[in-house]
Amino acid sequence: MIKAVNMVRWGLVACLCASLSPMRAQDTGFSKEFKFRLGYAQNPKDHMRAPYTGFGLNLGYGIGVGRLGLELGYFYKTGDTYITRPDDSALGAAQLPMNPAKSVEDKRNQLAGFSVRTAFSRELAENWRWQAGLQFGGTFKHQYVGDTQSLPWDAGTGTAGWRDFYLGTPTKGGLNPTPFGGVSWKADKDSSVELNLVLLNYQAIEYHHFAGTGTVYVSSASGPHSSVDTAFPSDSLAKKNRLVPHLEIAYVFHF
Repeated sequence: MIKAVNMVRWGLVACLCASLSPMRAQDTGFSKEFKFRLGYAQNPKDHMRAPYTGFGLNLGYGIGVGRLGLELGYFYKTGDTYITRPDDSALGAAQLPMNPAKSVEDKRNQLAGFSVRTAFSRELAENWRWQAGLQFGGTFKHQYVGDTQSLPWDAGTGTAGWRDFYLGTPTKGGLNPTPFGGVSWKADKDSSVELNLVLLNYQAIEYHHFAGTGTVYVSSASGPHSSVDTAFPSDSLAKKNRLVPHLEIAYVFHF
């Protein structure tokens, strides 16, 4: 993380030095671009896969000293399924212990959604530009399914026996301001290639279940179709703030 932050710092210094040099040409007028991008993290977090994909429509406007950009896009970063075990630390003295052989949680994470990028770019050399900006948006989704039971668990265990089954898909969105910076090379009049360092910002969540703490209640008090549900008021969502470096390459189509 420290290495990535230092790279961004020196990159901004280089861009500032370049901006102090004489301009080769004035940036004026409107521009339209469509971008396809692929990002890669050397050390992904939260059981996420290393790459992400994205695309966006960018509208630019030259202000003489450089070009402002506003992009509306979408990005997607998926994760792998992983297995955890419920927490049995809250079991009461009158309850049977948890059966570790039949107590498991299946989880998976995803980060995706619409995004907005604001950027400033300036000519660095012939056919080369530097750029820096912020990306906003994205939603973290956490999927989980859990099944845990006491040892033993059958009709003869009475109130000492217990079994929990639970599932859900909580999400966490927000602005998630993500800084990025890099360079762009104009391959021809219709296309460019970008290389950026992106510090992907998001808040990860994970469901934490305390085994054997379910509260049984009747959701339909009478009638032939009465149903019994279980709530878990002791359970919670653990939250972690992330800032994960990604190297990003993008193909830009000018039209």
